[in-house]
Amino acid sequence: MLQQISDYVFMGSLGLFVITVIIYFSGSGGESNYINAANTTGVQAITGSTLTDLQMNHDHKKMANPQQYRVKKLLKSYLFWISVTGLIASVVLTKI
Repeated sequence: MLQQISDYVFMGSLGLFVITVIIYFSGSGGESNYINAANTTGVQAITGSTLTDLQMNHDHKKMANPQQYRVKKLLKSYLFWISVTGLIASVVLTKI
């Protein structure tokens, strides 16, 4: 009986953990999200095409800051800590 409860708590907490991480990191967009706007208009006007990754001007510091902000925001989230607590509780329940 306790094993079943532990399994349900683990699966629920794991699902909540995955959903929380997806919610907090869904808008990141990757490296191609940070395109230099001045570069884009000039190349598109001349060639009529979009930029490739090789033609983009990446600012690595600018790209790293939003990612760090998202991690800090995730660690402050109640949903994250509820799911982590549920995972730990399910492991403790299996040891009883």
